[in-house]
Amino acid sequence: MQDYMNGSNQLSSGRLFKIFGLLAVMMLTAFSGGAVAAASKPAPVVKQADSVLSKCRADLAKRLKLKEQDIKLADAQTIVWPNAALGMPEIGKVYAQVKTPGQKLFMQADNRLYLYVTSDKAFKYGGPLQTWAYSMLYLQSVPNDPNLNKDLYQCSLLGTNSIRLASEITDYYPQDKGSIIAKRRTSRSGHDLLYIDASQPEKETILYRAMDFEAAALKSDNKTWAACVRPRLGFEWTVVVGRIGEEISKSQVLPLPEGTRPTQIAWSDDTLMIVTKKDDSRTTYEISPNAESPTWKQVNWYNFPGQNRFMLNKSETLEISEAKENGKQAVEVARVWFTGDRNVVAKIPDLALQGYDLLGPYALIWGEKDSRPAAYTVDISSGDSVVSFPWKGSDIKPFTYPPHNSPVPTAPRIE
Repeated sequence: MQDYMNGSNQLSSGRLFKIFGLLAVMMLTAFSGGAVAAASKPAPVVKQADSVLSKCRADLAKRLKLKEQDIKLADAQTIVWPNAALGMPEIGKVYAQVKTPGQKLFMQADNRLYLYVTSDKAFKYGGPLQTWAYSMLYLQSVPNDPNLNKDLYQCSLLGTNSIRLASEITDYYPQDKGSIIAKRRTSRSGHDLLYIDASQPEKETILYRAMDFEAAALKSDNKTWAACVRPRLGFEWTVVVGRIGEEISKSQVLPLPEGTRPTQIAWSDDTLMIVTKKDDSRTTYEISPNAESPTWKQVNWYNFPGQNRFMLNKSETLEISEAKENGKQAVEVARVWFTGDRNVVAKIPDLALQGYDLLGPYALIWGEKDSRPAAYTVDISSGDSVVSFPWKGSDIKPFTYPPHNSPVPTAPRIE
């Protein structure tokens, strides 16, 4: 078995960036949109104790509310794990540093693949295979930091395989292709804007220095950046455009329409778009920075990239909202038809909603449960969900990039 995942252009996602692609899975024969093609050969014989495989099958059947006979073994790979974490270390846990023989099991149910990692006696649920194309980012407090900065971490959607990407970060803006733009407070009235490549943890490039930054975005070339900038105290907000690695003095400054403050920024091909606030009104503008005389032009808010990302098709919209269940707070995930009919896909009890977004065919929903951060990955077609309580952190955001040291053999392609 070679490639498990591949990409296709079907669904966009993200606040300040575009995700082009529902992932597909390649296994033995072609997978399409997450659907598994009929296997032409029988699954390989599992050489570990049958009891572990039986436990994995029973566990998945319970999670999906299926009969055990509906769960098939699509493939198995023998492996020696470097430690007792079985390829999925949880944050804050210590594992025996001893080589551990085991397997990766790829279970098939309802035309989808699910990952299990095992030893001879134990197993861990790895969730839908496609979710390993994505990850989460979050900030973790640093005691006694004089500028109240935090450390930036990345982890899987299950809250495992965590790694620190950067130190002393105030806020950050995830981009495509494993890129992140972040800001760092350097004083009471100063910030640095940074570029971070998730494939190179603890390495950063300074893009700009100013009093503050509101939002930032990378162009599709992954070299040209733009940010909402307040240069100094008493100065109006502006937009600055530059290229990664170039001198700050070469950056292009684009003054904003008078009296406006930018809240969002994004690229649409070579056009730069912003959403601004003035008094209580919201206005959207676009500009071509490469034009001979760049000029802001007012446009419809619905033209801003990502505004229609919750439109699943011409007839359905995804709606994620606060709800009540047994008199307690909950979060409801529903597909709403243009007629107003609602099909509730999932309900998450006892979660205080803080945010949500789309990652391909999944909704990432985060908030607080039992006085600690929690995140849920919900399949918007079936309603299957995976929960994680991964950290003592804050500022959760979805990331269209695989986690580090993923147990999935081939990193998926996201365009």
